[in-house]
Amino acid sequence: MQPLLLVLALCVAQTYALFGGSPADYNDSYDEDTGMQPPWQPEPLKPAPWQSEPQYSQPHEAIVTVPEVGHISGIKNFKTIANRPVNAFLGLRYAKVGGGLARFQAAQPIGFQGRVSATEKSPNCAQFPELDRLRDSESRGENVDDCLTLDIYAPDGASQLPVLVFVHGEMLFDGGSEEAQPDYVLEKDVLLVSINYRLAPFGFLSALSDELPGNVALSDLHLALEWLQRNLAYFGGNPDKVTLVGQAGGATLAHALSLSGRANKLFQQLILQSGTALNPYLIDEEPLETLHTFARLARCPPFHLSSHGLASIYDCLSRLSTSQLVAAFEKLLVQNEPLGLAHLGGFKLVVGDSLGYLPSHPVSMVTNGSLALPTIFGATKDASSFVISRIYDQIARLQSHNVSDFIDVVLRHTAPSRDHPKWKQWALREIFSPEQQFTASLKSVANGLLELSNYILYRAPVINTIRNRWTPAYLYIFDYRGQYHRFGHLSNPLPFGVDASLSDDSVYLFPYPPEASYLNPLDRSLSRNLVTMWVNFAATGVPNPNPGEWPQASSEYGPVLRFTNSRQNPLELDQHFGEGINVPENSLVRFKPAINSTVPTTSTTTTTTNRPYAINPYANWQIRPPQQQTWHPADPEYVRAQEARQQQFILEREQRWRQQQQRRPQQESRQQEEVPFHQQQWREGQQREQQERERQQQEQAERVRQQREREELERRQREREQEEREQREREQQEREHQEREQQEREHRERQGKGQDQQSANTPPVDDNNSWGYSTYNNEQQQREQQEREQQRREQKVQDQQERDREQREREQQEREQQLENIPEGDRQPYPSYEHFEHEDNENPSELDSAHNYKEEEDREQQRQEQLRREQQEHSEREYHLQQEREQQERTQDYQPEDRPEDYPSYEEYIKAHEAKNAERYYAEEQERERQQQEQLHQERQERPEESLPDERQAYPTYDTYDPDVNNAGKQEREEQRRDQVEQERDQKHGDDQGAEYERSHEEGTEQEGLKVEDFPSYEAYVEAETRLREKQEEAERLEDERNRAQQEEEDRVQAERQSNPPRQISQLRSLVIGPQHMKLFSRQ
Repeated sequence: MQPLLLVLALCVAQTYALFGGSPADYNDSYDEDTGMQPPWQPEPLKPAPWQSEPQYSQPHEAIVTVPEVGHISGIKNFKTIANRPVNAFLGLRYAKVGGGLARFQAAQPIGFQGRVSATEKSPNCAQFPELDRLRDSESRGENVDDCLTLDIYAPDGASQLPVLVFVHGEMLFDGGSEEAQPDYVLEKDVLLVSINYRLAPFGFLSALSDELPGNVALSDLHLALEWLQRNLAYFGGNPDKVTLVGQAGGATLAHALSLSGRANKLFQQLILQSGTALNPYLIDEEPLETLHTFARLARCPPFHLSSHGLASIYDCLSRLSTSQLVAAFEKLLVQNEPLGLAHLGGFKLVVGDSLGYLPSHPVSMVTNGSLALPTIFGATKDASSFVISRIYDQIARLQSHNVSDFIDVVLRHTAPSRDHPKWKQWALREIFSPEQQFTASLKSVANGLLELSNYILYRAPVINTIRNRWTPAYLYIFDYRGQYHRFGHLSNPLPFGVDASLSDDSVYLFPYPPEASYLNPLDRSLSRNLVTMWVNFAATGVPNPNPGEWPQASSEYGPVLRFTNSRQNPLELDQHFGEGINVPENSLVRFKPAINSTVPTTSTTTTTTNRPYAINPYANWQIRPPQQQTWHPADPEYVRAQEARQQQFILEREQRWRQQQQRRPQQESRQQEEVPFHQQQWREGQQREQQERERQQQEQAERVRQQREREELERRQREREQEEREQREREQQEREHQEREQQEREHRERQGKGQDQQSANTPPVDDNNSWGYSTYNNEQQQREQQEREQQRREQKVQDQQERDREQREREQQEREQQLENIPEGDRQPYPSYEHFEHEDNENPSELDSAHNYKEEEDREQQRQEQLRREQQEHSEREYHLQQEREQQERTQDYQPEDRPEDYPSYEEYIKAHEAKNAERYYAEEQERERQQQEQLHQERQERPEESLPDERQAYPTYDTYDPDVNNAGKQEREEQRRDQVEQERDQKHGDDQGAEYERSHEEGTEQEGLKVEDFPSYEAYVEAETRLREKQEEAERLEDERNRAQQEEEDRVQAERQSNPPRQISQLRSLVIGPQHMKLFSRQ
């Protein structure tokens, strides 16, 4: 039993020795010198989920073993790009952040982690757009401050590939590493890395002390690059080909890190997209004032610039939660942004930080050309539109016509106060014209204000950066306006559309944001070109190997590559980065030395260095570690390098002296001629304006002449078409008339044959009775004769109108010819505005008469055109009505008749035929009597004094009725009445045409003159349009009533012509009672 227990004890001891050790502690502070470990202290916050114990790798995970980190399991085949799998390693921790006041201090490198799961994206660093997420995470006890992670995207099987390290940016208070997605970049052979760093107060809030050093974000990037330098080879990257790519604020950080000289061995090249360290918008000139405002908004006790005061603010900031600090920064941004650039801070670089990244202002540091790296500099065309959009309300509220007032508002938000006079004079000289100085309006100067802010924030910093450098530099301007903006979700209050705004070039490098990730074919083509040049630069140092397409900048202004929307040449080579305008040089910024005092504090803090009001880059020189000396003074290589550098400096100094000597006479002459130059420029501007006005007047006259010629050609074309159409209509009418006559002749022939056959089989009834067909034929001929006369009269009216119109046109052409024949010397020069106003006041009648003549001429032309259209419509309407009447008549005339073989005997056929004719004639007689009664009733209503005669005439009896006499008198009276009605109708038709012509002309004139620009507002235009439409509808209704009344009158006259009451009644009676008489006679 004892041997068995001994064996078990040995196994347990060995197992504990292998696996029973304490877990790795990220905050392990083991003292190697003493070999002792301090007492254990609990963590202030619970680790975040991504910091928990990683799971063992699955078959679909990509495993990378990094000696310094451990076994890293990423996502295998994260995406397939360019037909090859891409692996992703997400949320890799490169440093750790402590709690309390350590959130504002430099992070510590992270040690060995064992197994690391890199399959989930880590949350972004604390920022106010994600304030709700921060509060939820804090309520669950998660550590929201330990956010220093990076993402790596590598093609499967990558080896020694160049590396692009992306630093997100914008305004340094939001964003994250998810902005760099691999979909476009990894079509090429390259590794992509994206870094998370601390933002806003956690990255930049500063008291210029060790407790609040400032520029902590630069320290985070430095640690990330050190981590990559040690471990890139395990992911397939080449640590000797690292290119730092910065976007907007990220470009400012990348450039500042390169100027510091502390990380130059960690990356070899730079790509700065719309940002440099000289951007005044991202440099805090008053960090202590910013700290005071931030503390007040965070409800910390007031502090003074002393050790005890700073200790109280340190204690307050360390006790506040991360979400409370983020909320205080949001208040600072909202409250102080309207006040101007000097009052806005908490997310900007500070000069004189205790970490030593910016010991002096970047303006002075950039003159050290030895720290310069090969760089691509560039900016989008309207990068500063976001600044102008945020202050547009202040500009719009200005009640001034002085352009200087508008410039002051822009300078207050874009430039430090010491540079205001320089930029204001430059803007008045280079951007705004002398006429705008006292006639400025928001609409006229808005574009110039945008250009001014572009120069201050983005173009001038680039130009001043490369003045004193000899390393390769490439310049570009992104002027391409694609389908998406990087910040397209934000509204644009400017009175014009912007082109490429801030970070729009990043849309074509990375598919972010998601709504801008689906590029159309044109945008996708530009994206491939941009990615190719960026990757070429990362691999070879030359973005475009084709000679002459994108050469190096030979001066601070160019050459420069411009990305445009041109289909023929989307990549244009320009010679001037400043659009042909030279920007003023930056003056070196000098600071007064600070008064230093070291005061002991409590044991929980270190020695506090007080720096009131000023920036002292040498405040902590006593506690800084001595720099390692790389070169020994006795080294021959060091001596030769120093001599070469000295010779280079002497040559550059002589060259600058010669350039200054060459520029001095020009500057002196420019100063002497400054006032005359402005006067000459003003006179030249006046002359140009006069020439431009004359040119515009000539162009206007030429356009009027061409317009008249076009109208004349169109009119002639319409006349020819009208003549051809009328000719075709006449031919069609003649053919139809011939067809009708042919049909009538055939009908008469058939009817005559039927009558002959009937007269042969039946006894004669009445010599004067021919079944009414003769009367019908006569009436048909009379109608045709009247229609032909009506057409002749209409044709005569049209011919007369055409002759009048041609006469007026000839007169107009003669007047124009006389004006053209006037010699140039005899013509009066174009009058000025004052002369025109004087003549207008002295002799208004002549202008009114000329204006009225022109209006009368236009109305006459419109009246003729309207009359021509109405006549054409009337003729077409009459033609269609005639066609319908003829069709009805033919339908009635050619109804199938009964045939004799349908009856048992011919006598029954005759009886049925007579009865049918009697019924038809009786119905027609009843209809005519009804129409006569209605017409008589209408006439009595119109003339009531004639409606009731004094004496009623007695109805004639059958015995006293003489058919022949009464019929002759009746026919004569009816003929006179018809002639009178026709005369009245013709006269009324002419009057109606004239009134209709005038009315249509007035309506046409109103319609022709109704334009939106003639009204003070769109509502007034709509109201006028509504009134005009109502007037037109009323006119159409009246026209319909007149046409209806005219049609009724014509129907009545036609009915009277068809009616011959005494004769036809006697014929009808004889027709009806004829067979009975014959039967009586036969019975007798």
